[in-house]
Amino acid sequence: MTRLTADEARLLSEVSAEKVWAHAEALARWEKVSGTPGELAAVDYIQAQLEAYGLKTVRYEFESLLGWPESAEVEIRAPERRPMRAITHGLVPSTPDAGLEAEAVYLGSGREADFEGADVAGKLVVSEGMPSPLKVLLAQEHGAAGLIGIQEDHIHELCVSPVWGTPTTKTARHLARIPVVSIGRADGEYLKGLLKAGPVRVWVRTRTFWGWRKTPVVVGELAGAVEPEKFVLFSGHHCSWYFGAMDNGAANATMLEVGRVLGAHRGNLRRSVRIAFWPGHTQGRYSGSTWYADNFWEDIHDNCVLHVNADSTGARGAEIYHALCMPETRDFALGVIRDAIGREAYPERMPRAGDQSFWGHGVPSIFMSLSLVPPELAAERGPSQLFTAAGEAGPVRGGLPWFWHTVEDTIDKLDPEVLARDTKVYLLAVWRAATEPVLPLRYGETAREVRETLEAYQGAAGGAFDLGPVIERARRLEGLARELDRVADRVRAEGGLEEVVRAVNAGLMGLGRALVPIYFTASGPFDHDLAIPVPPVPLLEPVRRLGGLGADSDEARFLKTELVRNRNKVMFFLRQAIETAGRTIAAVREVSGDQAD
Repeated sequence: MTRLTADEARLLSEVSAEKVWAHAEALARWEKVSGTPGELAAVDYIQAQLEAYGLKTVRYEFESLLGWPESAEVEIRAPERRPMRAITHGLVPSTPDAGLEAEAVYLGSGREADFEGADVAGKLVVSEGMPSPLKVLLAQEHGAAGLIGIQEDHIHELCVSPVWGTPTTKTARHLARIPVVSIGRADGEYLKGLLKAGPVRVWVRTRTFWGWRKTPVVVGELAGAVEPEKFVLFSGHHCSWYFGAMDNGAANATMLEVGRVLGAHRGNLRRSVRIAFWPGHTQGRYSGSTWYADNFWEDIHDNCVLHVNADSTGARGAEIYHALCMPETRDFALGVIRDAIGREAYPERMPRAGDQSFWGHGVPSIFMSLSLVPPELAAERGPSQLFTAAGEAGPVRGGLPWFWHTVEDTIDKLDPEVLARDTKVYLLAVWRAATEPVLPLRYGETAREVRETLEAYQGAAGGAFDLGPVIERARRLEGLARELDRVADRVRAEGGLEEVVRAVNAGLMGLGRALVPIYFTASGPFDHDLAIPVPPVPLLEPVRRLGGLGADSDEARFLKTELVRNRNKVMFFLRQAIETAGRTIAAVREVSGDQAD
């Protein structure tokens, strides 16, 4: 059942399909590779529009390490000569001028298990699908000479650097050191057929740009009337591959239209809204959002209530909706989509991708991509259905469209109706986060998932390591977090003194500052994990390896020492969360006892 209010319905009716389409057309005029004149022209346009809508803007410039492909040649040299259509990728090195020739070896999907026991030293690893940062790391660790990804008919531009943001002295060693290329499906199948018959040698020659460029971050702000220091961060990248009409010009158009509508209602904003446009998304592996995260750390940690990310809106044929979210934002994200456009979406755990640079600060987040095309139109073929706990088929899974990250991402691939519809979802999400007195967060589910994850890790470790104390602490937190959820629900429903509302919100933010870092990061509050998949409670996930190690081995003893330290970190953050939840519940009861259980 919809819970859209009359005021919200009027707000959504103000979304202008004509205005948002005009922005999309304007932004599709420039090729917007980060660090180039086209990007600067688009940023000038964006900043001028924000100011015209009454937002206070600021532009920052900083140096980014950027990389993009320039040329690639791939040829089978033995047992026959055959050229293959190929591209190289961002933030990988060039080959020597003469190229590189080596024996090829096929490793299936290129997962960690595929590398185990495989002889890849000095060879070109061939794997299914798009090259990824994790595949690059694995190939390098095993001494491979290079990596070849077999994509589908349309070959997509990518950044495959594992390093999140500008490298540091500690992370620079993870930068790509080997050439990486992609070939199409037909060439890939031909190569695989030769490999089944015997040894195959492949020659690769690539040229890439790799260097430092100044890049701009633009932030527009609308001040809140009640808590102006608190803010919703609404962000998206302004750079692109080629003209990037969908990715990310359409999302930038969505952001501008949200800014226009909110600007007309700024007096109703309880909290401020910051609309941020990032450079260096794929050419710099999220260097723009990472720079902002590093340089405004305290402000973000202390005051950002929610991060809403916009990416790739308005694609023609996009009729499937997913809600990328965290456990504490799941109900909010699904409800926003349902209420704004009447669509039921399926939730997905927020992945380690897409300018999600604020997990260390403890900021909850929603969205990235939103509307998806059916599998037959998607860039990558994948599972077409979800399945419920009962085993029944659930919603169809979608994907980003076939033209994503290609030269074909042009304005004719967009649908004005889909673009306006997606914009309404983002508008309602930012509006609710900025205006509702009590923040739309629920940490009972987060605590439950933490506890269940720890219990699963304990089961996998057997008796090799004791997670009992941390599980008990997580169980205690779960009870308190669910009680705080009930307190917050009652204040939402019945209203209350401003002192009560602020106490509840402080408690919800405090839980996020403790739980988001331990559930989503291994590096903690002040650093950035690599751009590879992150399991739940990643600090303790390595406990699963203990069962396969000899108890008296050096590796097992090293790992146990590491796990003790990581257990201490998780225990510390859980204690913070327990103290925050208990203190918040007590404070609400003291001020207004009839508003708590």
